[in-house]
Amino acid sequence: MGRDVGFGVVGCGVVAGYHIHGILETPGARLAAVSDVVEGRAREFGERHRVAWTTDYHDLLKREDIDVINVCTPNGMRLPLAEEAARAGKHLVVEKPIAISLKEADRIIEACEKAGVHLMCVFQLRYGRAAMALRRAIQEGRLGRIVLADATIKWFRPQAYYESAAWRGTWAQEGGGALMTQGIHTVDLLQWMMGPVRDVSARMATLVHRIEVEDTVVAALTYATGAMGVIEATTAAHPGLPAKIEICGDRGTVALEADQITTWQVEGMERPVDIGEGSEVGKAASDSKTFGAEGHRAQIAEMVEVVRAGKRPTIDGPEGRKAVELVLALYESARTGRTVELPLR
Repeated sequence: MGRDVGFGVVGCGVVAGYHIHGILETPGARLAAVSDVVEGRAREFGERHRVAWTTDYHDLLKREDIDVINVCTPNGMRLPLAEEAARAGKHLVVEKPIAISLKEADRIIEACEKAGVHLMCVFQLRYGRAAMALRRAIQEGRLGRIVLADATIKWFRPQAYYESAAWRGTWAQEGGGALMTQGIHTVDLLQWMMGPVRDVSARMATLVHRIEVEDTVVAALTYATGAMGVIEATTAAHPGLPAKIEICGDRGTVALEADQITTWQVEGMERPVDIGEGSEVGKAASDSKTFGAEGHRAQIAEMVEVVRAGKRPTIDGPEGRKAVELVLALYESARTGRTVELPLR
């Protein structure tokens, strides 16, 4: 089996807790150190988990017992750290979104490829059993010709959520709102299941919160297959509902809510009754601190095998880039009032 794979976590905000739980609960993984620019947060995380802590992430890049850097910094602050970590020979696990622009995403991907290190992007909902079952059914043609594929993210975040950190709710550092930070998980699932999107037409607004970015988005999509669909995303729907995906074909319809199957009407195919029971994913609809760590555990476990065996991560840089491109296309359409074709130029 070899020695444990050492992980260093940079950025000790809410999402870091999911990464750390995943590391601590994965055989073959070891948390070596944490870093945050706020001394109190770095100290609290370090002392709680009995590991070294620092306010300078460069200290982690110098450590020989760290193989992987988990990038948990705010959305718009990931590029310098990712490039420096790659040059230092560290593999990367980067929280979603990998970046808030395609230019930055491409620079991170290029830096990792040039340095010969592995890059994993966090889209943990792909590891849910119900999501995998639905994707497999689509790939096997069980639903027939897909005609509609929709995603609905009607979540709630109070104003205090956006006021909890200066970067939240800003275009410069968060890169977007309900779609880029919350909805991107479900957007990623949708494109992962359905394949490329051909064009989008979107509208967005800030209806409730005092923030720069949007808190409500609606969009119409046309997929490369000819199927059509809708994305709705908001953080202003009190008290918050589980995110939904509905896929309709001429031989069957399947609906998921937070990785639980709520509808499975497919000709000649029984519902996988044991899939999706007990998932904690739905709790994120109203509280970002209660997401459930099962998906992060799955990604950390895969990263251990990636480092040991040298295989490419399932969700590598180009895979993680796809959802960002789709979100940015929706933003461009909403800003211009025009239908936007993909891929973006």
